[in-house]
Amino acid sequence: MQYAAAHTHHYLQGPGFFGKCRRLLISAKRIVTLSLLFTPSIILSPIAYALDSAKLGRLFVDLNWEYNLWGIEYAGPTFIKLCQWAATRNDLFPPEFCDRFSRLQDATRGHSWKETESTLKESFGPEWRKEIDITTTDKPIGSGCVAQVYRGRLVKANGLLKPGQEVAVKIIHPHVREKVEIDFYLMDKFASLIEALPGLNAQFLSIKDSVEQFRLIMYPQLDLRCEANNINKFDVNFADDECVTFPKPVMSHVTSNVLTEQFLEGTPILEFMKDKHSQKEKTQLAVLGIVTSLKMIFEHDFVHGDMHPGNILVDKNKNGEYRMNLLDCGIVVEMGEDDHKNLVQILGALIKKDGLLAGKHMVDNSKHAKPNDKDVEAFCAGVQRICFEDESANFLEKVGEYIADICYLACTHQVKLEPKFINASLAVEIMEGIASSLDSSLTVQGIALPLVLKAEAMHGLRRTNIREKINSLFGWK
Repeated sequence: MQYAAAHTHHYLQGPGFFGKCRRLLISAKRIVTLSLLFTPSIILSPIAYALDSAKLGRLFVDLNWEYNLWGIEYAGPTFIKLCQWAATRNDLFPPEFCDRFSRLQDATRGHSWKETESTLKESFGPEWRKEIDITTTDKPIGSGCVAQVYRGRLVKANGLLKPGQEVAVKIIHPHVREKVEIDFYLMDKFASLIEALPGLNAQFLSIKDSVEQFRLIMYPQLDLRCEANNINKFDVNFADDECVTFPKPVMSHVTSNVLTEQFLEGTPILEFMKDKHSQKEKTQLAVLGIVTSLKMIFEHDFVHGDMHPGNILVDKNKNGEYRMNLLDCGIVVEMGEDDHKNLVQILGALIKKDGLLAGKHMVDNSKHAKPNDKDVEAFCAGVQRICFEDESANFLEKVGEYIADICYLACTHQVKLEPKFINASLAVEIMEGIASSLDSSLTVQGIALPLVLKAEAMHGLRRTNIREKINSLFGWK
């Protein structure tokens, strides 16, 4: 989180009256730009919906969707990131919405080769070609919301890497930091406004805190050195897992604006969501994705926060098993021991359908507000009711619905939810959305429970139960 701490609103900073005027002008310009971008969508979308059944209307609908995609891309990385997440949630959004916006997971509008070359010169000097040979100068192999990627080779030996080693060279987009900083500045002000509105009790949703958490997660992605360090940590965490791998960075060729890393081959996981692959293959990948995500959350406390389909390639390891190659590790969720222990308690209780216990932990872990006893009792009973309203489904299979219902309870009974719980749940939700697209009948509880029990033991949360079982087994007191 070093980047986030050191660069908060750096672009918007300025002393005194003139600094305030500058922030006001920059913010006003951004608001006008976004308004001009999205006003046509607000006007055209209802018309497109009304004309959908007509033949001529379908052409109008397609044009409206194309404009929406163009508008989101032009709006910048913050909006692209939100739409990438939304496109994985086919249980929350209409199928056409998810299908249209899934294009943002695979490729977004990039920048020119001239801008790339300028960044490489700035990072490695005018003779950068003596270090890296980029083989795809005419077109990048991929472009995300923050950076784009080229395929290349190392010109010289580098440690254990030989000359000619294939690499991926990731180049940050020009001016991306300024756009993100302005967006988070505006989001923070908007969140403060919403929480201040009387009668909504919106402050108990921790909207402002959640924006801050999202900022702390997003900002490190703007410094590619952070991503290189994240990859190294993921490599350590999954060192014994032959079914998950990450592109190893070439640390001597990493700067804040350039990341050189191992080039990984593979088939985009989006291809496995199509009918040409068998259901057995889809189920294997769904299980692998869920297990990988839950290990990050419950065992490692180091979660890939951007595991949308565009960042997952699939190949087979030396044993012929499916392997996930996870890319774009710039966004991670890491809590620390105390917050991770609290998360394990809450998610563990929800997965076991113990809503009363989950609600109690949410109240106990709320650092900013303590509701009265009547509200606590009603909140916990509400969470318990949510857990049992649909006995066939588990928290991990309906994360979005659970979170929406819990947020409503929090507002009603004035329980301030911790944003880290919400953010970690959303990280689970992204992978659950992918798994659901691969196998909608997959039952996650049986996969998750052993990992929950292991995490509880890791934090010493199950010692009493284990001791009681041993005493019962041997008849001890």
